[in-house]
Order: sequence, then structure tokens, then C-alpha cells
Amino acid sequence: MVELGLARLRLDSRSARAMIAAPADPDHHLTPNQAALVERVAFAIPRVAARLPWRADCLVQALAARRWLGRHGVATTLTLGVLRDKPADFEAHAWLTAGDHIVTGGDISGYLPLARP
Repeated sequence: MVELGLARLRLDSRSARAMIAAPADPDHHLTPNQAALVERVAFAIPRVAARLPWRADCLVQALAARRWLGRHGVATTLTLGVLRDKPADFEAHAWLTAGDHIVTGGDISGYLPLARP
């Protein structure tokens, strides 16, 4: 809950570019302990976000998870994308990956990445 609150406050007080810009290591292989932490974060973040009295959408969840994992030395990649099959409707989405694990963002198969910091 604290990470989600901090992510929301930082998003309100900083530019989006500053928030998403971070070095990424997409080829980073997770140790067993890191993989266990990634699974725990992936389980906790969306469940807590659904119960908060403020908006904690996909970008807030990705930022919170990135900070949580970063404190434990886990390299992550934050990706912004749009729906692949609906060119007339613009629907943006953010997701976070660590190694080959999707941490936040759920099923991203229908999204086309726009930007990777």
C-alpha cells in the first residue's frame, strides 16, 4: 500500500518522462530468491490497488512494483503500449517485466509496445 501511495504522489508531482525513464536490463536473469520476490510483488500489487481509496491504475502499479523490486536489486523494464487491434480507439497500458516474468499489467498479448525507456 505504501509503494502504491508513493507512486501516485510521485506521478502527481513529477513529469511522466522523469517517472518512466530508468535503465532497463531485459536480459537480466533472476535468481531463485529474486523470482520468488517478483511473484510476491506480482500477487500483492494488483490486489492492494483494487482496495485503495485512490486511483491506482496500471502506470501507478508498474511504478510501485519497480521501486519495490529495485530496492531489492531486481532489474525491471517498464513498457508503455496501446491496443493492437483497435486503431480508432486509443487505449494506453503500462506493464512491468522482470526477466521473462510479467510483474504488473496482466495479459499484455493484445498490446503493442510504444516506448521502452
